[in-house]
Amino acid sequence: MKRSLLGQPLTAEEVITLEEMSKHHPFPDFRRRALALLALNDGVTVVQITQMFRMSDQPVYNWAKGWRTNGLAGILTGHKGGRPPKLTADMLDAAAEIARAEPLTLAKIAARVRDLYPDAPSFSLDRLSAGLRARKLSFKRTRLSLEKKRRRRFPRSKRPLGGISRGGQSGQNRASLLR
Repeated sequence: MKRSLLGQPLTAEEVITLEEMSKHHPFPDFRRRALALLALNDGVTVVQITQMFRMSDQPVYNWAKGWRTNGLAGILTGHKGGRPPKLTADMLDAAAEIARAEPLTLAKIAARVRDLYPDAPSFSLDRLSAGLRARKLSFKRTRLSLEKKRRRRFPRSKRPLGGISRGGQSGQNRASLLR
């Protein structure tokens, strides 16, 4: 009898959990892990799994070992995906203090943060805005003008529209009225 990498066959509840995880988990690497464990449970070899996912065999063995030792928690560890944030927590704390001190525009807050952290990588105003809003802070919007500008869609005609009544014009040429 062939020994399974998972130790013992998966229960019906574990299969359902892994199937749901393979469909709905927000991180693709966790979805891949669940699919690999389901494939191992179905008797697919490690070589076939590595060919299917185009990866080396060591992660599959690591996932199986994690499942055997810790169950579901054993495969949910180790997500290290994504790059480090350009705006660190310290920089966001400084931006929050600047925003609390006086009403400034987002660009001025960013300029002051850059002055405090000259060696920090450049960051976008959108990221700063999202960070400040996550901390329940707002910033002053710039307004070009406080008064509303009235824009007309069609310029006013300098000639009055005399001679046109509401009803139909009987006996007169309408083109002559528009001259």
